[in-house]
Amino acid sequence: MKRMNGSASVEFYIVALFVLIPFVMGILQLSVLYVGKTTLNHAVFMAARASAMEHGSRSVFTTHLAKGLVPLYANTTESLNNRNVAPIVARAFAEARVDVALRTRIEVLNPTRASFRDFEQRQNGVLQIPNDNLQFRPRTPGASSRQSIQEANLLKVRVDYCHELVFPLIDALIVAILRRFDTDLFHQSCYRTNRVPISGRALLHMQSPARRSEMGPVN
Repeated sequence: MKRMNGSASVEFYIVALFVLIPFVMGILQLSVLYVGKTTLNHAVFMAARASAMEHGSRSVFTTHLAKGLVPLYANTTESLNNRNVAPIVARAFAEARVDVALRTRIEVLNPTRASFRDFEQRQNGVLQIPNDNLQFRPRTPGASSRQSIQEANLLKVRVDYCHELVFPLIDALIVAILRRFDTDLFHQSCYRTNRVPISGRALLHMQSPARRSEMGPVN
C-alpha cells in the first residue's frame, strides 16, 4: 500500500510539472494580455480624441498613446508615496514612448487619401478637409472616396502593439504557435522579440479640420 501511495505521489508531481503548472501559467499569461488589450483600447481612444482636436496630429496621437500605456510600465516594488510617484510615472512614460516609437504600428484608416482628394480645400492658407457646419453641407459622395464630407470627418485609427510576455516557458510556446500561422510582417517582428501583437481601434468625429500634413501616412 505504501508503495502504491508513493507511486501516486510521483504521478501527481509529474502531472503537476508537465500539465497543471503550464496550464495555470497559460491562464495567467492570457489574463495579463487581456489587461494589456483593455489598456491599449483605452489608450488608443484617448490618443485619437486628443489628435482629433489637433487636426489629426500624429505627434499628438503618439504622445497621448504613450500616456495611456503608462499603467503597463509603472511596475515597482516600492510603496508609492508623494515623493516617489512622480519619478516612477516619469520613468514609465519614458519607457512607453520608446515602445510606441519602436514596437507599435499606427494606421490611419480614415480619412483616406481618396477622402483628401475629394474634399481637401485651402483654408487660411492651409490644405485641410473642412470641419465646420457639417450638418448643412451636401451629403453627395466624392468621386474617389465614395464618401460624404461628413464621413470624411470621421477619424478611424488602428494601433498594433507588441505586448511583452512575462511567464517563462509558456511565452516561448505562445510565440511558437502564433508565429507559425501569422504572416504579417509587423507581427513577425513582435515574435522575434518574444512579444505578441495586440490591437486597438478608435472611431470618432474630428473636432478640427483634418490636415494630411499633420496626420502623416494615411491609407
